[in-house]
Amino acid sequence: MAGWNSLRRQRYLLWIAAGYILTCIPLAAQSLMNDRQMASWAVATGALYCSGAWAIAQGFAARSGDRLPVRPAVLITALVLAALFHFSRAEDSLAMRTLSLNIGMALLLALPLPRLFRSRHDDNLLERVLRYSYVVLVLYSLARPMMVLGFSPVPSSGELSRSGLWLWMLAINLLLNLWFVFLLLGSVVQGLMERLRHERNHDPLTQLLNRRAFFEVANAQLATGHPQRWAVLACDVDHFKRINDTWGHAAGDHVLRHMGTLLSGMVRPHDVVARFGGEEFVLLLRCQDIDMAQSIAERIRTTLATTPCSPINETLTASFGLTLVAGPKDLSAALERADQAVYQAKNKGRNRVVRAGALEPIT
Repeated sequence: MAGWNSLRRQRYLLWIAAGYILTCIPLAAQSLMNDRQMASWAVATGALYCSGAWAIAQGFAARSGDRLPVRPAVLITALVLAALFHFSRAEDSLAMRTLSLNIGMALLLALPLPRLFRSRHDDNLLERVLRYSYVVLVLYSLARPMMVLGFSPVPSSGELSRSGLWLWMLAINLLLNLWFVFLLLGSVVQGLMERLRHERNHDPLTQLLNRRAFFEVANAQLATGHPQRWAVLACDVDHFKRINDTWGHAAGDHVLRHMGTLLSGMVRPHDVVARFGGEEFVLLLRCQDIDMAQSIAERIRTTLATTPCSPINETLTASFGLTLVAGPKDLSAALERADQAVYQAKNKGRNRVVRAGALEPIT
């Protein structure tokens, strides 16, 4: 619950918290019961156990961006409750109740396993430990009744909740729960840090890198790339003030998002795209030479000029400035050269690409 208060988008935490609560209630109640009372309340406690297992399974599925189908869970729960009813009313058998309930809970917990191993978009060490710990939980749920029946005779004195077997089960459950709490808290902290890092490095309107993040990423790229094989492309949306004045700032925001989406979709994975502020965008392009960079810039310019942008019901144009960058030490100077080339493009009539230092636009 504390994790959900910090990251309210992580709704899976509510499912998992509900699962822990629903399983703790019958466990605490049974600790105060004798065997006859356990038999009388077997169906009710079994329903809570199954609901808790289902909530935990749903939480881990939601954590992978999925939802579990309800019908298999309902079928498993119905079979478990029917078995508990039979072995508590028609035929009193503590061993069969234990076997039926634990197998049912294990099947419920196993429902999200295919989704956990199919979704690996954040496959870091913590995620792998959490995923395989969940597998251990499922296997333990399956093995627990077998261990109870195979290695430890079920007490017949009417005092299962006072037996060493019950205490061992409580201890193992406590250790598993503490382990999962530790992992989930680590996951919540990691998610919070990633969210803060994303907000620090990205423009909230376009979700492109901001100026600070651009310098960090670009310097790292330039430090590993071959000199003279990178180019800086600066661009500025033409007549952006007129767009704001005519259609309003909401339309202007839509234009900027449109521009960000188009730029992101037209570059390669190793290129860098950023919004520096206002209507100004900057790209770091990996290229063989200036002619290759020019070809990329012209393709972007042409696509932008021929792609309608709602809600202004017209196409956009932009002015581009292009220059090569020799390395990390040349980045700031290259940005200044590209910015000056943008001004030259605007002075020459807009909707064109100008190389830094060139008097004529590249067309």
